[in-house]
Amino acid sequence: MARSATGIANEKQRHKAMNDPVLIELVEVINEEVRTFHRLLTSLQEEQQVIVEDDLEGIEEIVAEQRELAVYAHQVEARRIQLVDELALHLDLQPDNMSLSRLVEVLEGPHSEELVNMRGQLLELNGQIRATSENNAFLIRQSLRYTERCLDILTGQQIERRVYGQFGKAKRRAGARSVLNQTA
Repeated sequence: MARSATGIANEKQRHKAMNDPVLIELVEVINEEVRTFHRLLTSLQEEQQVIVEDDLEGIEEIVAEQRELAVYAHQVEARRIQLVDELALHLDLQPDNMSLSRLVEVLEGPHSEELVNMRGQLLELNGQIRATSENNAFLIRQSLRYTERCLDILTGQQIERRVYGQFGKAKRRAGARSVLNQTA
């Protein structure tokens, strides 16, 4: 079966793209994105430890580091998107709907496999970052509840406790007097 001129031209474009400096830079940029995500995940894990230890200085330092990492990750992501669009133009594809996964489908060769692996790493790291961040937020909320409870006890604020009554319905009950307001 004879190949059409368009098919041959597309194959030449794909082969040319495999050695394209833009593709090589894309691989480098995605590697940098993976390294940045690893640093962010490590920072989030360190944040968990300082939250548990109630180390306010440590929390402030880590949050500042995370802000810097987030800004840098955004810059690297913007460069990746720009490179994907450039490659789409090189391959005569529409850059409007181009994504890394669609680009990988079009490319062939070792860079394509490398991009598939790196994309998988990015997705996995993103999931781990989200889970760790959600866990940190939970720890912070628990710490705040504990602090509020201690303050309520010390200041004599009415503490509402939920007690399960008949048929599993929650009933509110006022708490005891303040430690500070009790007299002997």
